[in-house]
Order: sequence, then C-alpha cells, then structure tokens
Amino acid sequence: MFLLLSILINVLTLGAIGDNKTDNTLLIDQAIATCAQRGGGTVVIPQGIFLTGTLHMRSNVTLRLEKGAVLRGINDLKAYEKLTTTHDLSKYESGRGSVNFNSASDPEWSKAMIQFINIRNAGIEGSGTIDGQHVVNPQGEEHMRGPHTLLIVNGDRLRFKDFKITRSANYAILAYNIRKSKFNRLKISEGWDGIHIRSCDDVAITRCEMHTGDDAIAGGYWNNIKITHCLLNSSCNGIRMIMPSTNMEVGHCDIYGPGQNKHITSGKTASDAAISLEPGGWGPAPGRLDNIHIHHIRATRVLTPLSMTLSDDNTAGTIKIHHITASAITRMALSLKSWGKSRTQKVTISHAQLTFQGIDDPNLPQWFENRPFSQWPVFPCWGMYFRNIDEVKLKNISLSFDGKDYRKPMIFDHVGNTKLSNIKSKSLSRP
Repeated sequence: MFLLLSILINVLTLGAIGDNKTDNTLLIDQAIATCAQRGGGTVVIPQGIFLTGTLHMRSNVTLRLEKGAVLRGINDLKAYEKLTTTHDLSKYESGRGSVNFNSASDPEWSKAMIQFINIRNAGIEGSGTIDGQHVVNPQGEEHMRGPHTLLIVNGDRLRFKDFKITRSANYAILAYNIRKSKFNRLKISEGWDGIHIRSCDDVAITRCEMHTGDDAIAGGYWNNIKITHCLLNSSCNGIRMIMPSTNMEVGHCDIYGPGQNKHITSGKTASDAAISLEPGGWGPAPGRLDNIHIHHIRATRVLTPLSMTLSDDNTAGTIKIHHITASAITRMALSLKSWGKSRTQKVTISHAQLTFQGIDDPNLPQWFENRPFSQWPVFPCWGMYFRNIDEVKLKNISLSFDGKDYRKPMIFDHVGNTKLSNIKSKSLSRP
C-alpha cells in the first residue's frame, strides 16, 4: 500500500498459529512493533483463524489480511485494553445521563481490539476478515456492549481497504481526530455502528457496503468529508450526523431498509432515516453546519429519506440536495427544521422523486391543531416540511403517496422566501 515501505513480516515466522484456539496477541503485536522498528512495511496475516486481544498499530505499518485470513477477537474482556491518551476528547462525549453515555475516558467504553493511537502512514488492507465475535461487556454501554473493533485517535494518512469487519462488539470503526484518511471497499456486517468518526478533516468513505444493526455511518465535527458510492443497510440510520459539520458531500449512495441484521438492543429491523443531520441529538454539540451537498441518493423502505434538525446551539448555512429518489417511505416527510429559533440560511432541492406510504386517517390534519411539536408522531404534511429557513428553492419535485392521506403535501413554517418551479404532488391510489 505504501511504496516506500519494504519490510515484509508473516506472523507465522514468529510462531503465530491460526487454529482458532491459540492466543496470538503478543506475537502479532511483536510483528507490528518489529516492522515499525525496521522502518516500516507490511505485516501479513495468512489464511487461518488467529485469535487476538488488543493490538497496537504503529506508524508506517500496513496490516494485510490475505484471502481466508480471520483475525478474531478473544472472548475474554481481560484481553482488551482501554484507551490511554493525552488528548482531551471530552468535546466528543455523547448520551450523558443515559445508558448510551459514551466517553473516551471511560475505561470500559474505550476498549478496542486494534488501536491506532497517534499513528500516521498506516492502515489495514486485504480480502480477509476481522471478527469481533460479539464479546459482551456487562459494564459497557447499555450493559452489554464490548470492545470496538478498530479505535483510532489522532491519525494522519490512514488507509483501510478491501477487508471485512463482522460481529463487532460495539462500533466496527471508531475514530477521533483523523486527517487525510480513506476507507475504501470495506464490508461491515452486524454489530452496532459501522464507521463512526468524531472530528475529521479531508476524509473519504467510498464504495463501502454495510449491513449494520445500528447506524451505518455516524459521528460529526466533520470537515471535507466525502461519502460516495456506498451501499448502506441499517436497522437504525444510514448516515447519522450528531455533531455539526462543514463541507460535507454525500453522493451516489443506495440506502435501504429494513435492516438485514437486528438492532441488538431493541431487536428491531425497521430502518429510520436514510440520512439524519441532528447536531445536538446526543448531547451539546454547538457550531454551524455549512456547505452540505447531498446528491444522487436512492432511499428505499426507510422512515424518512432525509431529516435535519438544528438544536438551539446550531445554525446552518447552505444545504444543497439534488437527484434524490425515495420509495416506500414508511412514515415521515422529508424535513429540514429547528424547533427553537435556530435558522438555516438557504436550502435548495431539485430533481427529487419521493413516494410515501399514506396514512388513512381523515381526522389527522385537525389533530395537529394546538398540539406542541413534542407530541407530533408524524408531520402535519406528508411530503416535505420546512421550518425556520431564510430561503427555500424547490425545482423539479415529484411527491406522491400510496393509499390515502388527508394532509397537505408540503408546509413552510417561518420560511422567509420560497421559489418553487415544477412541483407535482399526487396519490398513486387507483379508484
């Protein structure tokens, strides 16, 4: 992967055994350390099932998983180390006060199978598999979640490509403060979140396929992130941004439900939003969203194709959405809003074809009268909902629903200026 690096170490030469019985932690860790000490290179995991606890990646080292290679987590919590770092990561805490509270300083929540701490020019590649084996931790998040599969803190120029991650005991990949890094052609299945990044600059997630129990891609404080050509299937959200981000592009992605793998906590498989932008959704996350570009998205059998909700600590600049197709949307209109006073400057949506499941209740429109937002089970419109936005431009929009629905197709609430061109709405029901 890195042309200047030449050392090649096969873990078998150090005595590792891929028999699904032997603890290979020390030997694989030694191979990684030796490779780094010699100037860098590649550590090879050959065909076989190699059990391991926490491994420590080093700068200038690539871990290559060959065809048929499985790096499997040991089913013993004592084999996993907590995060040790001098970096203050308290800004990225979320879920405080709930069973989902997570903090990098929590010795249980920060345990991981493979650690990348202060690493540059390194990564993992190959056609093999990393298997977290769903290791349960009664002291972990929700009293069940075990070690993350990959934990990255302060990484530069990292590359992850071609391999599979399955049965993660918590997140498949959790990263803090990474720069100039790429995730390419990864396949992630089961577990909780797939790729979860809290703070990044110049990161690309491309051609990845995920079938996760929780959010496929999540996190926030992203700058210059590109999520493109991905296939995302989740029992939660396809993409969930919980902290404000700038210069974000999501394009050419297929996001669908229901989830192939159950949400482990609830057992549900129904998918929530294809794309959810909700800074502050899991705790204070002040800041501004800006230059968000979403295009060429296909969403199928999800709760809503897109939801953006600003908290009182947020504002938003420009949101541009085009060429989005959604079908069999189960409940919620596409929405961009804040419930307080936070405002978005400009929203542009063009070339959208959205089909929803109607709600056959003639009393539903009047139900919303004098009801606070906190009690709304759905929106008072079935297609698009906008609130607290300075300017909304819509062009070439087709909205339709299956069955019956008595609500309006669109609502503009506290919207300053609207520009509408070629807007169509209809029922697909036949008499």
